[in-house]
Amino acid sequence: MGNTKIRRLAAVTAALCLMTTAAGCGAQTSEPAGSDTPSQQQSEPAGETQIFTENITGTADGYDYELWKDEGTTEFRVEPGGGTFSCEWSEINNALFRRGQKFDCTKTYPEMGNISVDYGVDYQPDGNSYMCVYGWTREPLIEYYIVESWGSWRPPGAPFSIGTVTVDGATYDIYKTTRYEQPSIDDIQTFDQYWSVRQVKPQGDGTKLEGTISVSKHFDAWKKCGLELGKMYEVALTIEGYQSQGKATVYKNDLHIDGTYKEADDIEVTVDEEAIKKLEEAEANHDDSPSEAGFFETSFESGAEGWIPRGGSLVTVDKEHAAEGSQSLFVSGRTDNWNGATVMLDSAVYQPGECYHFKAQVMQESGAEVQMKMTLQYNMDGEKYDEIALAQAPSGEWITLENLAYMIPEGAENLQLYVESPDSLTDFYVDTVSGAERAD
Repeated sequence: MGNTKIRRLAAVTAALCLMTTAAGCGAQTSEPAGSDTPSQQQSEPAGETQIFTENITGTADGYDYELWKDEGTTEFRVEPGGGTFSCEWSEINNALFRRGQKFDCTKTYPEMGNISVDYGVDYQPDGNSYMCVYGWTREPLIEYYIVESWGSWRPPGAPFSIGTVTVDGATYDIYKTTRYEQPSIDDIQTFDQYWSVRQVKPQGDGTKLEGTISVSKHFDAWKKCGLELGKMYEVALTIEGYQSQGKATVYKNDLHIDGTYKEADDIEVTVDEEAIKKLEEAEANHDDSPSEAGFFETSFESGAEGWIPRGGSLVTVDKEHAAEGSQSLFVSGRTDNWNGATVMLDSAVYQPGECYHFKAQVMQESGAEVQMKMTLQYNMDGEKYDEIALAQAPSGEWITLENLAYMIPEGAENLQLYVESPDSLTDFYVDTVSGAERAD
């Protein structure tokens, strides 16, 4: 989430999970998405509180539980007597605490019955966090969120919703986002994320929130917006924190899967056909599985050429503005400063500890001078970000971001080069980008 949504995000994103053989699909197992450390797995009898500070999956009292983090301080207390738990986090990059059910990916949600969660949560985030129902499906591979409340940042950072659903006494915006070549329950993949996000945070008794999330009804609403889920892998009440601190006590978490499924007739769904068309047009501008770039010089004369959105932005080819030639890359719909455009770098070409020459021409037309920045995102005990070049950009003028000898940090993996505007939400254009051997 937050600065990785990308999520992730991702985003966020990503914006993120680990699975076990017994609870996972078929005979496949995997470790926490984005984690280098194998998790422990265990099954405990009911009757006593279990306390975990590192990545863990397990089952107790008929509920699966899981703590996943990439770094930082966490405490996860799995309480006896059902699906309850408490958690606390600080100095983390990203952490998820969840408890619910994992399935074998043999049934779609209508084949399972009616799914809902009755919750009671004392939720005290300090910074970027979600309180939500979270999970995955396979065939297709989908990561989904039904966000009931959040901290300082409302997810998912997309520029527009594609519909709304009114259910359980509240109205939620519906979003679709995409994670490109990011960790998933099936290793590194490109996959879509589906979202329902309450328009207004629920009000409770101080920090205590109580209510019902009719999970199947959200799934029905997504289907009306063209968002099809696959076979169910997980449904879990989840607390997520991103580069923040906070705590939560889940004192009620009753997951219900019962009855014979019937499509919801007591929800109100609006579908924004124009927004769906706009999203489809933006998705058509880039490859669903962008390749990693070696040494390159990109002018965007033949399209997006491997560049994809970072965060909720839209990335399209523009024929009206260009620093050179006739086209550039247009980045629009930014809802947070870290949103921008990114390209993946081939780690066989760009070696940690070595220096390289990176250059890009950028322009913005906000009417004021803003900062433009070229950044490297990489993995090393979680996601990291390193400045390559920073410059002031007057409105309406092409400027150059350049570093003649930028050194890739030692130990860096999963390299992504991106352009952002760290002090504004302005749209901007990118042209004539290159990555080469260091300049003399």
